[in-house]
Amino acid sequence: MKPSYTVEIVCVSILIGYTLNYFIGKRENENLASAWASKFCVKDSMFEKNFSLLGVGEEEDSPLLLKEATNVFKFYASGRRYCHGLLATMELKSRHDLISRLFNSVVPCKDEISFEVYMNDEAMDHIVFAMARNKAVKTMHKKLRDLQRLGEILPLPDRRKWVSEELAVISESKEVAGDLITDVVLDQVFGDKSFEKFGKYFMSMHFSDQNLGKHKKMLSFKFALPDTKHMDDMVRLVALIPYYIDLVGRYKLSTQARNKTEGARQKAAQEAYKELHNVRQSFTKRLYGR
Repeated sequence: MKPSYTVEIVCVSILIGYTLNYFIGKRENENLASAWASKFCVKDSMFEKNFSLLGVGEEEDSPLLLKEATNVFKFYASGRRYCHGLLATMELKSRHDLISRLFNSVVPCKDEISFEVYMNDEAMDHIVFAMARNKAVKTMHKKLRDLQRLGEILPLPDRRKWVSEELAVISESKEVAGDLITDVVLDQVFGDKSFEKFGKYFMSMHFSDQNLGKHKKMLSFKFALPDTKHMDDMVRLVALIPYYIDLVGRYKLSTQARNKTEGARQKAAQEAYKELHNVRQSFTKRLYGR
């Protein structure tokens, strides 16, 4: 009876498949990241025109992108008024992982890019504001502490152009929301007609002077990434970043709005202190049994 090598053949085939997929997926992700950088970060591109320093090093031949993982790439820019700098993070599909690739074929996911703009302390007034697609906005409102404590989902305003029906707005002040959602961004991206054509890769944006961590004042943007041949489709979305850096950097609340926001922040701070105090008391009781 001849020995059967079926198991060995199957194992070797799977190993070869994993290996080939790893290198193919790795190359696909690198090409996608490079296509984005080639569109927005090279000479005469949008970021080159708006920031004086691009990439992870100060030398001319320093790489524009920092590869943190097979599917994670980062880009840094600095040298612009109103902000310390900008960090873009691309989180791409795990194309190098055969199991993830098969899973994504059944449950699709998106390639995403997020931007964090670290604003100067003196360049950002009291602002807590967010906008996202309707399906995501309630989750943002529950998960993000500043939106939960200070913001509310705003109803549609009367007698004014507003964002597409696919979007919802969270803000601590109607005045702030009205001033940040300008006719320019409505015409370019967020209005009904423009969003249908130019907003398909928009996911969310979030502006806050109440962030936890090192950078308290920050503008955040999150977009889906198109494929390598359609990077032009997100030009208007990326253009929102320098536009809002300037708009927020120059923006000042009215006296009435400032008084309202300061009162709300004092109340939120008191509630946070009470919560912390209760947690400490509870911990002490458990520790000492009393």
